[in-house]
Amino acid sequence: VPYPDWLSSPPKNAEALEEKETRAIEEIIFLMRGFFALPIIAKLGKKGILSQMLKGEFGIHDIENIGNVDVFKHVVSYLVQIGLLKKSLNGLDKYCVTRLGEKILSRYGSFVLLHSYHTYMDDFELMLFDNKGSIPQCDRLENVIGSGLTNGRKFFPEALKMLDKTDIGTIIDIGCGDGYFLSKIIENFNVVDVVPVDLSQIALDQSVKNINSLTVECDICPILSDAFDVELWSSKLPNHYVKKNKEIVISVWYVVHELSQGSVDRVVDFFNKIYENIPSAQLIIGEITRIDDKLLSYNRYQSLMPEFQFFHDVSGQGILTWEEYQKILDRIPYIVSDTKIFDPILDGDKVVPTS
Repeated sequence: VPYPDWLSSPPKNAEALEEKETRAIEEIIFLMRGFFALPIIAKLGKKGILSQMLKGEFGIHDIENIGNVDVFKHVVSYLVQIGLLKKSLNGLDKYCVTRLGEKILSRYGSFVLLHSYHTYMDDFELMLFDNKGSIPQCDRLENVIGSGLTNGRKFFPEALKMLDKTDIGTIIDIGCGDGYFLSKIIENFNVVDVVPVDLSQIALDQSVKNINSLTVECDICPILSDAFDVELWSSKLPNHYVKKNKEIVISVWYVVHELSQGSVDRVVDFFNKIYENIPSAQLIIGEITRIDDKLLSYNRYQSLMPEFQFFHDVSGQGILTWEEYQKILDRIPYIVSDTKIFDPILDGDKVVPTS
């Protein structure tokens, strides 16, 4: 039963009252556990520990890169207690990942992405009570790594399917992150020019490093620029980026909400500028959508959007609603050739995508 109905309706008997108390305790545990579980999973994932665990049965001393084995023993014990690991039947000192653990730990990129905003919570008291305090910055490297892992598992495969029959000559990735999407494009298409664009030098450096690790040769032209400054980054494109009988594709992954400032007009201006400067380009866009507060409260077990909307709002980023995106489409010189919605929430009979 959705919140708050199960709590606000009066219990009919003693059993119903007991069930209500149990569910209230479960809610408390649900809210508190993330304080420990999220940083542990994020750090183990980022350091490659979870990848080693997911390969199969392991012992405490089998895992590489552990500095303090005593602490690691306690970490393993904690993961057993919350059902993500279990003692192996084949040995007293061996462990393996449970079915639940496999589902959760293989998605550690989402934990890394969320943890990249840990400074917001570390400085929450100062941020809330000191009106002269500045808004914290996210951990950019964690954000780049987490975004790449999450998008690579969930969103990029669908994008590659959409582009399957496109003969790409140049790919321009606005908000390139760690270059994971560019790497996949290079591996799947005969791309000549690769243009990572990002406001973060850390992201550009990581992109170039990952692209250079591939065996496929291509020309890389990294551009340090604010995505909204279309005139700047478009003026720095390589002279030969337009190729005969080849397509120019511009990918825009989760940048619109960063530059929108909550304004539909600003987003319309952004896409119109792209069309003015590079009219022949095709666009592929990934975004998150703003969900109504009440609707999220009914779907809080199925969606991380309450957390995503919180730190995006606090940091001044403007997530737009699904309806606002439709209004934007009516005002820009592009048509939609394909759409894929992710993690939809039902609002009565209406399907609302969260991304």
